[in-house]
Amino acid sequence: MPESSQPRIANRWRLPLPNRMHVVALTGLAIFLTFALTVPRFLTPENLLNMLRGVALLGILSSGMTFLFVVGEMDISVGSVYGFLTVIMGILVGRSGWNPWLAMAAVIVLGALVGACTGLIVTRIGIPSFIVTLAQLVAYRSAALLVSGEQPSVGDGIGSFYVASGGYLSGRFPSLVLWMVMIVVLTGTLLAKTKFGFHVYATGGDGDAAASWGIPTRRVKLLCFMLMGALCGLSGALLFGWLQVAAPVTGTGLEFSVIAAVLLGGTALRGGRGSVLGSLIGVCIIELLSSGLVLLGLSQQWKDVATGGLILFASTLDWLIRKISLRHTPGIFASD
Repeated sequence: MPESSQPRIANRWRLPLPNRMHVVALTGLAIFLTFALTVPRFLTPENLLNMLRGVALLGILSSGMTFLFVVGEMDISVGSVYGFLTVIMGILVGRSGWNPWLAMAAVIVLGALVGACTGLIVTRIGIPSFIVTLAQLVAYRSAALLVSGEQPSVGDGIGSFYVASGGYLSGRFPSLVLWMVMIVVLTGTLLAKTKFGFHVYATGGDGDAAASWGIPTRRVKLLCFMLMGALCGLSGALLFGWLQVAAPVTGTGLEFSVIAAVLLGGTALRGGRGSVLGSLIGVCIIELLSSGLVLLGLSQQWKDVATGGLILFASTLDWLIRKISLRHTPGIFASD
């Protein structure tokens, strides 16, 4: 074959090859169509609305986790912190009579303080975030049980807060979705379009090099942990507004779904790569799996098995696509 034709052939290979987000989006579409065609109740309005609410709450949490993964850290205590802050929200409103809006502001600030404590331990003392948040996973779950007396707190469901969190827009669309859209747009813009977002990517990509450029890497990581904590507080408050009850076991195992969604959305575990939009696509796939498998009568354990398998599948497919793309890109393997 003439050498002059090789670049044209390489371009033919490169152009149709999708990136990681395309692969994941197509996978999600395939899952949706499969359940829509095989599960009778999947497309009912009630099930679709419940899925939207699940996507909203998980999407808010995944936005914060995306920042942590991109900056090269992680938080496996997110489910416990989320549950603890939900319990605090319930106690303030249901037992102490606080205004729900004031209570929501309080748990958001408390969540930011929780994140700040985690960030300070990680950045100042130098303990890896995996170990710190592993300890917090147990500590905050136990704290939720202790402060609640192992009893749920209940709201009265009256007032603008409950309408804004658990109600509907125009009588049909869950208000929770609007909260998620606002958070995703804000955090997505912050990560992709601002100086702080550039610092997050630089810190996660090569912390030493970023520090040598004058980027305050420890402060960047601290702010990412605080953002994660604040979003846990916001999600917990919104959950209470929707369900009007705060149970001490809220959020058990949620960290798996959040981390899986972020990884599935293409965020690199080692940092330096990822997007809020990609994580949102991962959240949609996780919620599709959860809803479809429940309607099929399968247990939560099967959902976890399917999620793990899907992550492995998407990662393998992504690796194959990148390998093919590099193989057919001129000059990449010039030394071969």
